[in-house]
Amino acid sequence: MKQRGMKNRTELYAAEEIAKADNFSCDKHLMALVEAIPDAVFFKDGDGRWLFTNEPAKQLFQLHHLPWEGKTEMELADLQPPFRTAHEECLASDEKTWQRGHLLIGEEIIVGEDNRSTIIETHKVPIFGKDGGRQGLAIIARDITERRAEHARLQQMALYDSLSGLANRRLLESHLEQSMARAQRSQRLLAVCLLDLDSFKPVNDTYGHDAGDEVLVEIGRRLTEVVRKADFVARWGGDEFVLLIEDLTNLLGLSQVLSKVGKTIAEPIRLSNGQTVEVGVSMGVCIYPFGEEETCAPLLRQADQALYESKAHKTDRKRFWVLSGEDARKRVQTPAQRHMDEGRVEVWYQPILDHRSCRIIGMEALARMRDEDGRLIVPSEFLPQLAASDIFSLSCRVLSQAVTDLAVLDTQRDNALALWVSVNVDPSSIDIRFVNFLQEILSQGAVDPARITLEILEGADFVERNATLEVLQRLKSLGVRLALDDVGSAYSSLLRLKDLPVDEIKLDQSFIRTLGARAQDLHFVAAVQDLASGLGVDLVVEGVETDEILDAMIVMDVGLIQGYGIARPMPIGELPDFLSRPPIENRPHPTCLLGLYAAHLIRHNTLKKAIRQNPTLVNRALLSDASICPISECLRRLGFKEDSTLDNLHREYHRAIAMSDDLFIPSRRGNSWLNIERTTDNLLEAILAERMVTVPEAPQP
Repeated sequence: MKQRGMKNRTELYAAEEIAKADNFSCDKHLMALVEAIPDAVFFKDGDGRWLFTNEPAKQLFQLHHLPWEGKTEMELADLQPPFRTAHEECLASDEKTWQRGHLLIGEEIIVGEDNRSTIIETHKVPIFGKDGGRQGLAIIARDITERRAEHARLQQMALYDSLSGLANRRLLESHLEQSMARAQRSQRLLAVCLLDLDSFKPVNDTYGHDAGDEVLVEIGRRLTEVVRKADFVARWGGDEFVLLIEDLTNLLGLSQVLSKVGKTIAEPIRLSNGQTVEVGVSMGVCIYPFGEEETCAPLLRQADQALYESKAHKTDRKRFWVLSGEDARKRVQTPAQRHMDEGRVEVWYQPILDHRSCRIIGMEALARMRDEDGRLIVPSEFLPQLAASDIFSLSCRVLSQAVTDLAVLDTQRDNALALWVSVNVDPSSIDIRFVNFLQEILSQGAVDPARITLEILEGADFVERNATLEVLQRLKSLGVRLALDDVGSAYSSLLRLKDLPVDEIKLDQSFIRTLGARAQDLHFVAAVQDLASGLGVDLVVEGVETDEILDAMIVMDVGLIQGYGIARPMPIGELPDFLSRPPIENRPHPTCLLGLYAAHLIRHNTLKKAIRQNPTLVNRALLSDASICPISECLRRLGFKEDSTLDNLHREYHRAIAMSDDLFIPSRRGNSWLNIERTTDNLLEAILAERMVTVPEAPQP
């Protein structure tokens, strides 16, 4: 090291002494010194013209037989086209030296005619005249190509396994720290997977250690090829390897990667002696940052413990890899869990009608399962058989398939009529994992995020969790729409609905399906309509299973309607044909007595609000004439003639309004108002009595 340092100082001293000489004139002693230096030495004037070079410089730039004296870098580049890039880089480095005004040490790469790259380390000293003008450059260049190659070789030995060429433990630990930092920044999951080859010892015992080495090299090659570009493979030692699977949003993505790993390892391996061997694999997996680990050692230790669990249960484990803390042994699966593992999940779609435009504008994606006999299984049957992790996985599958199907449907229809799709998400699945999964789906750009609605089932404590509210805000920031499903099934959502970042509410369908038997619940539907309007959110009414309930919803001007009265759920293949036809018949409403009940209810509520808000605008004379009321027209269309019971009750209602003394005193509830309420109740009860003659039965969902 001392010798090398002395050499550097000698060379630099020589360069500076030569540079100080006027016009670079050198006596024979100094010239002899320069020629004795094994590194390339050359000088340029203030305009960058080459004035002097020693023999190593001529060899480095292949200047023999070239008129290089007095040439600039670009003029030399014209004489040496293969060296043009090197001359351009040298010119840029020269200018940087002038700008700095003192010694500049750097590196340049020279590519010769044989395309062989030479790495040179340069020491450049700028020389200025007394007036500060540029006078010249003194340059010493050293070929460090072999030194760099040796450094790379030593680094390879220090950081990489000599047999497989994979990263060794030292490089793994460094990379693992970086992977953990990336997982924290991106809020994604990192899987640390420690795998051990099964049936490897018999290969060594039967065919020798050379054959065993061949197996290890081949497994290392396969692992590198099968994992994603963002993942990392290292050899842990012996027949153990480590995989770092990064950028995961959920365990479903990990399962897909590890399934490929298991398949590629299980493929037969052809040895150089012509024999074919097969090995298996056991694996332990630790997920970061599910635990509190902040360093590499605990992650690797937990992965090792999970590996031990996997190897201890080879005969009765459910898969070759085990999560840290998981029981490796097989458990009895429910039929629904088995169907999920076997890929028997289907996504069906139920159209949603915008009755005002009489068009299908959206659809709800619904999970279905099909058993071995081809029978279709509905959610009410399979959901109770699933654990929380299964439901999360199911939500992800349905969402992914729905986005794919929506993009395909776009290619088959006019883009101006692009549908939106809604997907059910269980409250237990609303966490950062789902946010990351959704972000990954949206990054593919298949559909506009605004065309995706996430329907979150109302739970008893769902809207009370502030952490969940934060996740909802993050989902909302991705551009998707949020809906609260089954509103009315619990009181909590109504209390905090104003605080939730939702775009839509869906009325609990139990209120709608029973309207045929409980028409009085239309009052509640009207109240939820007012609530949605006041909050500025859309209202979707599902469970519209019969024509008469559909009639009532249209009369009440419920904008978005879903149910068997519009269409049953169907596979994606049947949607284009359904969408090509009008969804409902265009005819006057109401068409039935339930619709008539809804029509009078809405008209009465509207009138009452108007009278209370500004009674001076009410025309008592017009109100007294029942014949000009739209309800009279409805009665005639439904076959109720003048002087019928319903017609007489309707006229009595109008007379009660006309005779009221309280219309202009909205703050007082006198006898006149009570009489109006009595007459409207009589009319509504009479409508229900007429309905009791024949009550349509709703189809079973």
